Amino acid sequence: MLEPDYFARLRAKLGMDREDVLVGIQKVLDDWYPQKVRARQLHQGTLRLETPSAGVAGELRMRQVELLNLVENLAGERPKRLAISIGQLRG
Repeated sequence: MLEPDYFARLRAKLGMDREDVLVGIQKVLDDWYPQKVRARQLHQGTLRLETPSAGVAGELRMRQVELLNLVENLAGERPKRLAISIGQLRG
């Protein structure tokens, strides 16, 4: 029989407990760069973003302090790292 908090612990381990934070981050990114950036994951101190534009990726790197401060306000802790990948946006 499964422990009562098994799924809650598994969600936390996989980083799935941050869905509400990712939604907030995506809203900020949509304001900054409409439909050009996706917040993919916030897990183990790394915020992963994806964009098809090298120019937008460069701007995100320049604004990373501002972005990480916003994430800290949403999540209660500051990510240690920002990872930006350049490629076609997936759903």
